[in-house]
Amino acid sequence: MYWIFLILFVVAVLVPDLVRNDFHFLSEQRLEEVLIFLIGAAAFFVFIYYERLISFHKREKEKDRKKIDQTVKDLVESYSYIGEVNRKMDILMNIALGLSDRSMLSKDRETEIYESIISAANFLMKAEKTSLRFVNFETGRTEKEIKTDDTIFSVKNSQLTVLEENINVKKLSDELVVLSSQKINGIKSCLIIADYDKEEETSPKNIEILKVFASQAIFLYSYTHSKTGERN
Repeated sequence: MYWIFLILFVVAVLVPDLVRNDFHFLSEQRLEEVLIFLIGAAAFFVFIYYERLISFHKREKEKDRKKIDQTVKDLVESYSYIGEVNRKMDILMNIALGLSDRSMLSKDRETEIYESIISAANFLMKAEKTSLRFVNFETGRTEKEIKTDDTIFSVKNSQLTVLEENINVKKLSDELVVLSSQKINGIKSCLIIADYDKEEETSPKNIEILKVFASQAIFLYSYTHSKTGERN
């Protein structure tokens, strides 16, 4: 581009030497003025074209930069999602492995698995408080409850026992309740989750995993208590 300006400049300077005679109705002086004007106009339009070309390339580069930024953001989100899915699968596998070896299911191991379920529920829902409660739907009594602290949950057993049999997920008193679909000896396990991220509630995968946790809990409870004949 700079060479074009140089050539036009040199031609404009040499016009007086190049024009030696009149041209039709134009005198030599007028012809030189016209040629210099046309060369100047050509240089001006070349400059305008070059400016617009630079502006166009800047816009394209900005678009490319935004696309790259968006691609990087999408990749980060994808890797984060994959990592979260892998973490969820690890949680399921760890709990499943804990249930698979029944010969190792001592009272301490049972409590450890319950606490793993609570920790996993907290992780899934980004919650601070979760209770795993085993409720006798015939008497309305809590047979066993495990929670991380002394938090008192607002959900009452009377609210749970009146739920229809096919309802496994319910929001009660601003707390999310996930019940096991199975009832064994009249008892269901109930995950009660408080202070959680409401966006996580909209994920069907999270809810399905919580249902799995509730089912694993009731099977573990049924196995250990039918084996020992205890009722805690």
